[in-house]
Order: sequence, then structure tokens, then C-alpha cells
Amino acid sequence: MTHRAAGFTLIEVLVATVILAVLSVLAHRGVAETRLVVERTRESATRFREVQRAITLMVTDFRQLAPRPVRQPVGDGYRPAFATDANTSDLVEFSRGGWPNGYGAPRGSVQRVVYVLEGETLIRRHWPVTDPTLSTEPVSRELMKGVESVQLRFMDEDREWQERWNSGRSDLRARPMAIEITIRLRDYGELRRLVEVAG
Repeated sequence: MTHRAAGFTLIEVLVATVILAVLSVLAHRGVAETRLVVERTRESATRFREVQRAITLMVTDFRQLAPRPVRQPVGDGYRPAFATDANTSDLVEFSRGGWPNGYGAPRGSVQRVVYVLEGETLIRRHWPVTDPTLSTEPVSRELMKGVESVQLRFMDEDREWQERWNSGRSDLRARPMAIEITIRLRDYGELRRLVEVAG
């Protein structure tokens, strides 16, 4: 009676090696796909927070519109508290109240703000003083990218919707009763908010 030597044959070793290689490839692919999903999820969450912050800031600004005209940069005239101008790239320019003063700086609580769409980037600018001069530089903040268009409509005192707020009104303190914001984004499509103006 002959005894067979203990161990693996060459065929068994090759089969085990092939199985191990296949499992390694599958595991590597699974890890790579998981990393890709995690990265896409992170990018999506970052983008969602960017859009949410931008819209929240716009809504807050419009809710706190202040009936405060500002001095013209040159001369003795005044600019209206709220205005749109078809001759500039500005979407809207206005005064807003409730400007927090955490540092206790010597300034008022009214802030002059303008929204601009440059390319596909929505930008908010404000001035460090309520009545800026030509030498006063605005503070710019990019709110969000990938913006295809921004449309604003304004409800007047007769509850009629206007495409533009007439900057030639005799009452420089006039503000809309409500503002409809429609933003079209490359990735999210159309977003719409209706803001009721306080006061």
C-alpha cells in the first residue's frame, strides 16, 4: 500500500491563485466605486449648502428692506431705497435694515446692497457705509456658481406684478410689497421663492 504525500497539486495552487486574483479585482473595484460615490455625495452636499445659503441670504435681505434712500456718490441728489436699472448689469440695488454690528463699530444698522450676475456667478456686494462715495469700495461675495439666469418680479402697492421697479418714482422710499425670485441653475433647474417684504 502506497501513501500519497500530503500537499497541494500544481492545479490546485493555480485554481486558488486565480480565485484570489478575481476576488482582489472585485474588492478593488468595490472600494474604488465606494470612494467615487462618497466623493460625489460630498460634492452634492457642498453644492446644496451653497445654493441653500445663497437663497436664504437673498430672502433675508428682501425681507428686511429699509425705506432709506442713499446719497448719490456725487452731488446732492439721492438714490431710491429700492431700484432696478435696465442700463446696468445689476439685478437690484437696495437698502436693508438689521445689519448686525457684532464688533460695535461706529456705524448704522442699514446696509446698501446690490446683486449682480457676472457670467454664471451670482455676486452680492455691500458697502461698509450706508452712503458710499465714489472712493468707497464695495465688499463682494460670490454666492453661487452655475447660475443660468435670475429673474425678479415686484408686487406694487396695487398688488400688480412688475418686471422692473421704476427707479423714477417720486417717492424715493417706495419698496415692493413682495418679491418673486426665480433662479435657473445648470444642475438643479428652476428654483422659485416668494418673499413678503416686512412693513
